[in-house]
Amino acid sequence: ANGVYGLLSESNPYVTISIDSAWYGNIAQNDSALSNPYYRFAVAGNCPNGHVISFDLEFHDNNNSTWISHPSVTVYAPVLTYQSVSVVGGNGNGILDPGETANLVVTIKNEGGATASNVTSTLTTSSPFITINDNSGNYGTIAPGNQANNSADPYTVTASGTTPTGHAAGFSVIVNSGYYCDTLAFTLVVGRKHYYIWNPDPTPAPGQNMHTILGALGYSGDYGTTLASDLSLYQAVLICVGVFSNNYIISSNGAAATAITNFLQNSNGRAYLEGGDVWYWDPRYQNGHDFGPLFGVNATADGSADMGPVNGRTGTFTNGMNFAYGGENSFMDRISPTGTGFLIFRDGNNNYDCGVANNAGTYRTVGTSFELGLLTDGTGVSTRAALLDSIMKFFGIVINPGVEEGKLAGLPLRTQFQGVFPNPAGERLRISYQLAERGLVKLALYDVSGRMVRALAEAVYDPGYYHMVWDARDDQGRLVPAGVYFVRLETDQYCHSEKAILMR
Repeated sequence: ANGVYGLLSESNPYVTISIDSAWYGNIAQNDSALSNPYYRFAVAGNCPNGHVISFDLEFHDNNNSTWISHPSVTVYAPVLTYQSVSVVGGNGNGILDPGETANLVVTIKNEGGATASNVTSTLTTSSPFITINDNSGNYGTIAPGNQANNSADPYTVTASGTTPTGHAAGFSVIVNSGYYCDTLAFTLVVGRKHYYIWNPDPTPAPGQNMHTILGALGYSGDYGTTLASDLSLYQAVLICVGVFSNNYIISSNGAAATAITNFLQNSNGRAYLEGGDVWYWDPRYQNGHDFGPLFGVNATADGSADMGPVNGRTGTFTNGMNFAYGGENSFMDRISPTGTGFLIFRDGNNNYDCGVANNAGTYRTVGTSFELGLLTDGTGVSTRAALLDSIMKFFGIVINPGVEEGKLAGLPLRTQFQGVFPNPAGERLRISYQLAERGLVKLALYDVSGRMVRALAEAVYDPGYYHMVWDARDDQGRLVPAGVYFVRLETDQYCHSEKAILMR
């Protein structure tokens, strides 16, 4: 091959070629030659981890022969992700309480393919109740796959004495390492969280639905299929044990029953308990714990498969509520109030009691023999959101600024970004959000440099729940490269950004 020369080209937005042509001279049969000069290109500082750059390399010789090759290189970059936060100092209980100053130690992980050197950070917050006294933290150098924290240089924050207990304060950590920059978001609850849902029910939908609804209402809490090891971290525990034959039996005087009893009697706790057999059948015939005296419940009979409409009672916090029942329905216990308990629900077809609330003074409870999470929402106050919010208020747990009573009719109570799924994503990213008021909505995707990649919405929308799907393409219909992107939701009164990772 005589008089060989080559031309290098590409169309990748992350690459700039500064030397695109080179000479090879004459190349004998079965021999090789190096380019002169070397090709040279620069990779943008915001190029994502794992991004593949594909080149076109075209060779020519004196005889006008042409050979085309497609060499490629993979770019490796750090990808820092949030892992956990710990409260250090203060009163030493591991919780940031109202009026308290403490240090925050945040753990991050490098999930990328390159070392993150000399990682520095800045802490910010969107909470009006939080003051950041020291916003800088150093993490040193983090190798791929390793974790690090800022325990040697913690952030320092103060929670206002007026912070509602259970308030979920939003924080962002802006991390920097050379060219790499990212924003990691997390929340920290001030004081005790509002609730813990223990859902040992083998058919878990009831507890899962309650957890989703309470989160949408603005309450902070956790969900698990085992009882939390430390109930003192929560203001209320909500327990779903199910309906025969898909039910869980809480053993008499066992560890769980003892923990719940101590939580109520010794910690001024709040508890909700539902189950078809937990009140009558289990304590008498299955060695189940008898919660009746604690909950102000008198279990009168082992019922049958006849749970119909569930109707609230006048003069209680369930006044005006009427639900169709869509949960499991067999051997539904009959329960009536006793002692300090009072009736809150009756079956509408067969006229038996099925829900009791109890104000024991130092603690409060609610017990039902149906599955609250599988009630069917109606109109007005007859929604599960209204019922759960009323139970929380009966427990004395009030969120700030609180739920407006007139807005519990199936529409969102507040404007909120609900998340992206899956994350990391492949070819599709589902984006969910809710609007409490009619207004202009802007929803767009941005890359890590802040450039808008795709405008998904810019129009006036009515209140409601919305879901949109991003197909990993830009406004020109081109597939975008793998990497980190930000979904940004804007309304007149609300703004939120969420990080999304696109994989190929």
